[in-house]
Amino acid sequence: VVVNGKPCDCDVIADCRVGDAVPLEVKLTNRSKSAVGPFSLTVVPFQDYQNGVQNYDLQDAVTFIGSNTFYIGT
Repeated sequence: VVVNGKPCDCDVIADCRVGDAVPLEVKLTNRSKSAVGPFSLTVVPFQDYQNGVQNYDLQDAVTFIGSNTFYIGT
């Protein structure tokens, strides 16, 4: 997962400014010997309060340009 051009995982907080468009890149690799799929990948944003609470009710705080769900064939 790459957010705003920088690798991101659960130990790294993405640095994003309010109002800026933030590019998101997800790479999937099939390491099995057979084809898998089809899949759908859905991006679900949330606000992490870093105390065990996650807020998924962001209303108008997040806007996607395009779809937040992508369909991936085999």
